[in-house]
Amino acid sequence: MDALLYRAHVRNVLGETLPTVSSGAELVALIKTIPVPDFEAGNGWESKPPFPGLSEAPEQMPTGWRMICACRLYDRDDKEIAVLFTTFVTGRRAGVFVSGPGTTIPEQYLPIASR
Repeated sequence: MDALLYRAHVRNVLGETLPTVSSGAELVALIKTIPVPDFEAGNGWESKPPFPGLSEAPEQMPTGWRMICACRLYDRDDKEIAVLFTTFVTGRRAGVFVSGPGTTIPEQYLPIASR
C-alpha cells in the first residue's frame, strides 16, 4: 500500500495546493469532490468508509481552514491492511499518511458525506 498513490490522486483532483475557502462548509464541499480512486479496485483494495472517509470538524486557523480525514483500507479478503489519514489545509499541499491496521480513528470523526 503506497500513500503516494493517494496523495497524487488528491492533488490531481484538487490541485497541488488546496484553494482558499471562506468557510468550513466550503472546505467540506471541496473535499466531497474527491472520488474513490480507480486504482483501489485494480489493487484489490477497498476503503471503508469510502476515501477520504471520516472527518473531524473543519477548524479555522489564522491562515485558513484545516481538516483531517481517515478511513480504513482492506484487501480482497476483507483484511484490514492500513488506516489512511489525509490532511487538508487551505493554501498547502494535501498530505496522506499511512498507519498500521487497527490504528484508532477518533470517535468524533463523522462520515464526510454527512457533513
